[in-house]
Amino acid sequence: MAPPLAAPRFHAAPPRGLLLRPRKPLPTWRRAARPDDQDLYVDDDIGDGFSFSGGKYAEAEGPSKSDEWFAQGRMVKAHALYGNKEKAKDPFFGLTMGSGSQSSGDVFNWFCVEAGSSSNPTVLLIHGFPSQAYSYRNVLPVLSDKYRSIAFDWLGFGFSDKPQPKYGFDYTLDEYTSALESLIDAVAPDKLSIVVQGYFAPIVVKYAKEHQDKLNHLILVNPPSYRLITGYLIL
Repeated sequence: MAPPLAAPRFHAAPPRGLLLRPRKPLPTWRRAARPDDQDLYVDDDIGDGFSFSGGKYAEAEGPSKSDEWFAQGRMVKAHALYGNKEKAKDPFFGLTMGSGSQSSGDVFNWFCVEAGSSSNPTVLLIHGFPSQAYSYRNVLPVLSDKYRSIAFDWLGFGFSDKPQPKYGFDYTLDEYTSALESLIDAVAPDKLSIVVQGYFAPIVVKYAKEHQDKLNHLILVNPPSYRLITGYLIL
């Protein structure tokens, strides 16, 4: 007869605060760019490093990180609303939604932050999904010596307008591509380079295919699918 199996022994997990990962040394270029910026370090228990509504900055003392960032940027009007421009209503109860879910006018407002001289070559920094221009806060000063660098919030993100679907903007691939074209025409009428991260890469690739003469360079950071991206380039 086989010996009886021993019951497994379980141990309570130690408090989360004791499971801290050692911090890796920062690369030299990051230390040189922002030597005193504690935002370079992000621990598991304090948020993602670029959210304002919770996590790292929810209970921070002193000036609001959100207000400080907003003060560095400006609103740029680009891409007209479609349709009759009605007030957005709740799809369940038909009640008019709050101002944060309404478009600000006949043309959308985009939040943009710019660094560097206007005489330098332009590079447009495009955040991923879900994120906002704030994720490039440490990149902007690094590029500003040699480039005119611009980061913006997509429609529906950050400080840009957040229209509800069917009320001026439906968040489709074609609409996003057309909206990007309008924004680029507003902030960079001449040739530029584009850096895009993550799931917004297909939109930028579609734009690039249609406006190859507008681009100096196109850099894709962690795009969702190599086959998807190359498919857009071939079609």
